[in-house]
Amino acid sequence: MPVRVGIASASTIAKHGSSYFNHYLDTIEHQGWDSLWFSDRIVGQSWTLDPLVGMTVAISKTKRLKVGTGILLMSMRSPVTSARALSTLDQVSNGRIAAVGVGVGQEAPLEYDAMGVKKHERGRRLDDAIQLMRLLWSEEVTQYQSEFQKIDGSSVHPKPLNKNLPIWIGGRTERALQRTGELGDGWLPTQVTPEDYERSKSLIRGYAANAGRALDPDHFGIQLGVYIVENGKVPVDKVRQYLIHRRHDVSLEELNLLGTSDQIISRMREYIDAGADKFVFNLACPIEEVDSQLDLLSKSVVKQFHSV
Repeated sequence: MPVRVGIASASTIAKHGSSYFNHYLDTIEHQGWDSLWFSDRIVGQSWTLDPLVGMTVAISKTKRLKVGTGILLMSMRSPVTSARALSTLDQVSNGRIAAVGVGVGQEAPLEYDAMGVKKHERGRRLDDAIQLMRLLWSEEVTQYQSEFQKIDGSSVHPKPLNKNLPIWIGGRTERALQRTGELGDGWLPTQVTPEDYERSKSLIRGYAANAGRALDPDHFGIQLGVYIVENGKVPVDKVRQYLIHRRHDVSLEELNLLGTSDQIISRMREYIDAGADKFVFNLACPIEEVDSQLDLLSKSVVKQFHSV
């Protein structure tokens, strides 16, 4: 399967103003990045673009760049309005939605309370949303009733250009792996090593087989922080503030791509050998270094894979 490299960091860039964001879109489009990915936060202190709006802006200002969510909080969002917005965007962009990454959200109750959702229902709500969105995208008339939703002989229009959009499950817990195998089209975790990835993908395949399913091997991605240097050592103390580190059993360096182009490519190949073929990079740098990081990464890393 072809390896493709996308990038996130949209909110980090847009926080500095629309001119920065527009420049970012223009740069990654012309450098040949595969896709731009948007995370989701409904309320809270973090400065985060609404992913559906952000994707729409990105599509309107580019001609080739694909977009995706990594991840959309479908444990709290309406599957009906989300399905309609995503299928509309897929239609007007001529099929440029790479994947719809979904997940349950964080442990803190803040967002669940704000959305009127009981936290203990989040897993069931996510499962329900995945199933209903698929039906709304594929059926002209939908009959569906569950604990949370009822659709009686209606549907949403327009449909996605290719009838369905791939749903990738975020997370690395046992339940997330089970959900991927039983309901998902693909997997998009963070905070996993190549060894974790290989082991987890095997479990996903097992869950899928038990459910009478088989996932397309082209739908296995990973999100990783990245910082590239031309030579020498990465200033870890400087980039640490831009990286997520939720695990205490694995070092920061093991969970991200930090180093020279050769070191980064070598580490990516470990993930590829473990079963990943879609990469989403999160830039671990201040705004002043974004252009230089993009330039180095596109020339020495991205083109190594996209030229194949």
